[in-house]
Parts: sequence; structure tokens; C-alpha cells
Amino acid sequence: MRMRNIASRVAVAVLAATASFCLRAGGLGDSGEEQAKRQARSVHLRWQGLPQDATEVSGTVTIVQEQTNSYFMVLGFDGGYMGLQNLNGEHVGIFSIWDPVGHARDWKARADAVQENVRAKVVYSAPDVFVSRFGGEGTGAKTMFGCPWRVGSPMSFRVTAEPDGTDRTLFTCYVSNGEEEQKVAAISRISGAKPAAISHVNCFVEDFWRNGVSKGLVRRAEFTNYRAKSPTSEGAVAPTGAAFTADENTLMTIDAGPVPGGAFLQTGGDTVNSTVPVFSIFPVK
Repeated sequence: MRMRNIASRVAVAVLAATASFCLRAGGLGDSGEEQAKRQARSVHLRWQGLPQDATEVSGTVTIVQEQTNSYFMVLGFDGGYMGLQNLNGEHVGIFSIWDPVGHARDWKARADAVQENVRAKVVYSAPDVFVSRFGGEGTGAKTMFGCPWRVGSPMSFRVTAEPDGTDRTLFTCYVSNGEEEQKVAAISRISGAKPAAISHVNCFVEDFWRNGVSKGLVRRAEFTNYRAKSPTSEGAVAPTGAAFTADENTLMTIDAGPVPGGAFLQTGGDTVNSTVPVFSIFPVK
């Protein structure tokens, strides 16, 4: 797989999306009723049965329906996340690791407010990867890259965790669209005495356009072939089920359920919650 060199366009798109979000979204502490007026509801899958000491997690995502300024987070875990975005019309990938400080849910946190010696640090990035710091959702290190994902075509990903010295963990991200797998970036994070691990694996679909019209547009993705390897498991472990959850937005135009090899998430538009009730756990095979 070959990443597209769109670093300058990614930077412009990030600024534009940030400005648009600030103008349209209002306060992030708004009630669920206020959120329902402007945005599709965020929906999540929290995978069941995966080892919490995994040192490698892989899987596949197929985006079935996309919209401008949508995020398909394919691998969230304690300390970081990897996903695919439509960012102002650009198809990009993102891999980020939070700083290990106590404001992970601080929406006003500034990236430069964290001391250098405790920051998450990008120690490797492929030539076409745009590297930056982020704030406003906690703080941390971010890598973004032009990613050739297409609607209906599967994209595979893999994240590994290994010790980095005596008190850090190195998380490394790889992606593939069916061609040769490409190493995207490696980010080091202070972990203290905790062993290197990828735990509490989850994924979600989010509308960050939030302009009052975007809630009427459908976003759907299928998440399949998830596997985790750990020192205490024999071979690769597949999830046994998934918990379907959603944010405080009150819209019920959401759905989730099993597909062969995994599960789907859908939100927005004329979606009906007809497959699996929200806030329930269902088996996957």
C-alpha cells in the first residue's frame, strides 16, 4: 500500500475542520437534547473476550456509507486510537496516543501545557505522515496520513505494543488495503510499572460535521476479523461478542449487530434501531 503525500492539505483540512467544529458545535457539555439538534449520535462497539494483556491487535474495517467530516475509529484502546476519517473531503488515516496525564477528558486541555519529559513521543513516522501534537480532547501525539480507503473496500490494520526502556511502551501502527502492509508510525508513551499491552479494545462511528444537516446523513461501517495476541493466550484470540453503546445524544437513528466475522455500526439519516438494542451485548462469530 502506498500512502498519498497530502501533508499540506491535511494541515489545512485540520484547521478548517477545527474552525467549523468550534462555530457549529457549541459547548461540548451540551445536553443530549441539544446534541440531537445538530449531529448524528456517536455509536460504539466494545469488544468482549479479548485478552487485556494483548501485545498485538489486528482487524479489518469496511466503510459502507460515508459522509463529509465523519470518523470511523477502528481500534481504540487504553492510551490511544487508530481510525479513518473523511476530513473535509480528504480520505485520511489517524493514529494517536494520549499523554499519560490526568486530563484525558479535558476538552480545554492545551497541547503545550504538558511537560516535554512526560509527553507521548513519535519515534518513527513514514515519509508521507503528518506529525503534530493535539489538545482539546486531552493531549497527546498525533500522526495523520493520506490513506487510499474507498467505500466498500476493506482496509486492514494492526497495532503492536512492546516495552520501550524501563518505563515506556512503544505502540506501532500498520495499515494495508490488500497490498503490502505499511508501517505508519510508532509512538512511545510512559507506562510506569504496567506491562506493554493493548487493552479494552473498542471502535466507534462519529459525525463531527455537526451542522444540523449532518444528523440526517447515514454513516455505516463493518468491523471484522479482529484478533488479539498476548503472552498468556494460545494463538490469536477472536472476540466472543460486542457491547453496543452510544453517547448522550438522544437520537435513536442508530443500529448495530452481527455480520459474518464481526459487527456493524450505523448512525444518522433514516437508520432504525431494529437489529440489536442499544446498551446490550450480542455474540459475534
